[in-house]
Amino acid sequence: MRIVILETGGTINGILDPADPPPIESRVVAWLQEQAQSLDLQLEATIVMMKDSRAIEDADRAALAAAIESLQADRILISHGTYTMPATGSYLRQHLSPRAQRGSIVLVGSMIPLGEAGSDAPTALEFAVRSLQQQPVGVWIAMQQQLWHPDKVVKDSVSGKYIEHHQAQLQQ
Repeated sequence: MRIVILETGGTINGILDPADPPPIESRVVAWLQEQAQSLDLQLEATIVMMKDSRAIEDADRAALAAAIESLQADRILISHGTYTMPATGSYLRQHLSPRAQRGSIVLVGSMIPLGEAGSDAPTALEFAVRSLQQQPVGVWIAMQQQLWHPDKVVKDSVSGKYIEHHQAQLQQ
């Protein structure tokens, strides 16, 4: 299966703070290349940015949307930090053309960087790839072994887990 990876950075790539310098290489791309045969993948990768997601602004999201629009791909994986992944997913749903949203676009992140002890990144990436294989139409977030609609999920600031929007409102 051919997938295009668009890199934005995040904890999954070892960026833990907005002040962190951007890494030179993508941990996600390297890991997926190592797993390509077992996951039956043909990869094409582009680094759009390498930032902590708290530093991503709408201009960055516009650049990501432009990168998506320029592709001739029906399966796109976007590695992203967990703090603002729902905001980016919502932005893409609002700003991408209907043509671009006919494919499958899955944003994925992790709580612990890829390659570090106890990382949830391998499981998250495998789930995201399996989700792309099923080709859900539109823009989705893959976290905690679940696909989330970007407008219906938030990251709980206490637990760090993703929860449905209405649950967050009940907890306040």
